[in-house]
Amino acid sequence: MARSKLVWAASTIAAVALVAVVVVLATSSSPASPSPQPPAGSVDVPFEYLDGSGGNLADFVGTPVVVNFWASWCPACVAEMPDFEEVHQGFGDEVVFLGLKMQETNPAAAQDLIEQTGVTYLLGRDPDGSIFTEFGGIAMPTTVFIDAGGEVATTYAGAIFARDLEELIRRELLAS
Repeated sequence: MARSKLVWAASTIAAVALVAVVVVLATSSSPASPSPQPPAGSVDVPFEYLDGSGGNLADFVGTPVVVNFWASWCPACVAEMPDFEEVHQGFGDEVVFLGLKMQETNPAAAQDLIEQTGVTYLLGRDPDGSIFTEFGGIAMPTTVFIDAGGEVATTYAGAIFARDLEELIRRELLAS
């Protein structure tokens, strides 16, 4: 009997500790808190456009870049895509938008999503997630804000919508 009470007490303490850890982790980081920064010189990051041609983030030095990692299987990614298109249209050529499709197992689903959302900004692939990892990605979607000099200004983990996206671009990429 005493042994079962001890097991019950230990289990209860462990459960409470686990809940506490989850609560602390869930509430301790703001969505816009910077992720680990990529190594110096990481602006030289090759990728492949969806049409099969090659690209490199270094091609955009001189213009701020918003890189959004997305996938058709990610509901938050799907939800934010129209807002990214809206903000992309608003900034025009002032800011480059690049959506990198991550670890997509169904190319037809990705193409359907592109057509459904009407996105017109640049789209490429990160089939093995290596670019996502290089930029310290920890959640889907993740958006990386790269200044005109090719340095990461900030990283946003989670869905971001038009108003907050525009505010981050103005504050992190266009502020003088």
